[in-house]
Amino acid sequence: MKKFTIILFFIISISALKSYAQIKYIVTAENGLILREKPNSKGEKLGKLPFGAQVQIIEETAYTQTIQDDAKEIKGTWVKVKIENKSYFISNEEFGYVFDGYLKKKSTTIKNLAAEVFKQKELENYTFRAEMEPFYLRGDFFGDKTDDLIVLLKNDAEETKIAFIDYGKTIRVYILGLENDPFNITDYSWVGIFEKVDRGEALWSNFEDDFIDYKDVPENKKVKLNYNAIYMHASESCGGGFVYWQDGKFNWLQQE
Repeated sequence: MKKFTIILFFIISISALKSYAQIKYIVTAENGLILREKPNSKGEKLGKLPFGAQVQIIEETAYTQTIQDDAKEIKGTWVKVKIENKSYFISNEEFGYVFDGYLKKKSTTIKNLAAEVFKQKELENYTFRAEMEPFYLRGDFFGDKTDDLIVLLKNDAEETKIAFIDYGKTIRVYILGLENDPFNITDYSWVGIFEKVDRGEALWSNFEDDFIDYKDVPENKKVKLNYNAIYMHASESCGGGFVYWQDGKFNWLQQE
């Protein structure tokens, strides 16, 4: 009887673990989330998961922590996670521990974003390109000191469009990938790297007539903004650029 009970417990535990591990979580820490060898803030650093990275929780620990993040108090538990997409993660590690105060269920994230995005009439016929990590970004992309939202969307033809929701004095929606696209691109499905660029970071083109290193770029061809831009690039090949808003329009700086 005892043996049967142990086996039954083992089967139930494995079943619960599989069910639990099917739930995906998204990293919400703007500056990324540190992956550690042990479940505490003193554990050896194994790497950093960027904002928007998707993981599976495979084990909850008993170790809790409260973190002061600016004026907010973040409470959470240390959990063991599995990393599925390692293309953005410079490490050979597949598992590690993170503080779950900066994790949110992917299903909850999608539900909350859908309520925000698809109430805009221009966007109601699209769906999220939610397999991307990240598939949305928040920041001041129009230089008015308000947080805006950018999302990767798909239409019925599976073409990727990039929607900007400008939360200035008046809410405005801009969509890259339509017939009037400023860069003559109608499908952004090639985008495999999608990142927010910090304000003040230099933007430049590394290709004009030929390749050029950053150190050789003239100062007058470097762009520095006091607000955010985006960087997007193909994952495994050349092609991409910095996209930023200036002088009432979107601008592009090529990055090969």
